Amino acid sequence: MPSRGSFKLKKLSVALFPLNLGGSNAARLELEAIFTPPYNAARYGFSLTSSPAQADIVLIIGSGTAKIAEHALRLLATMPDEVKLVLLGSEAISGGAYRRTYGVVGPVVNSDSNSKSELKLPVGKRITAYIAGSPPDPQSIIDAILKICEN
Repeated sequence: MPSRGSFKLKKLSVALFPLNLGGSNAARLELEAIFTPPYNAARYGFSLTSSPAQADIVLIIGSGTAKIAEHALRLLATMPDEVKLVLLGSEAISGGAYRRTYGVVGPVVNSDSNSKSELKLPVGKRITAYIAGSPPDPQSIIDAILKICEN
């Protein structure tokens, strides 16, 4: 991952849509922390959007509860294929501490996966990146988004 000093600043405009699938919200709080003065993600051109239609990157947060699963998959199916999907935090990647509870059907996996997860992405959608951590620190979130934007 690039460090703060090694990344060349370009004029970017990246709209981030946080898709919360339920869980402890620790990763959501760290995502919001990237916009505070110590990290100031706006200088890189990052912004949060409330509309998934305007998103360049969808940040999937949380372990994937039964109540939100159907709605989240329907939303992801309507999004264009160019939108990048990123799993943020260990809850989204593996289900975290809630994985074996009755209300969790996650984690989110690609449609061609052999996993028994009920949260398989619609055909044509692929996970672009995984940002590990429980929760991931704000600087690693920024570095990962910058790396995604380079490609």
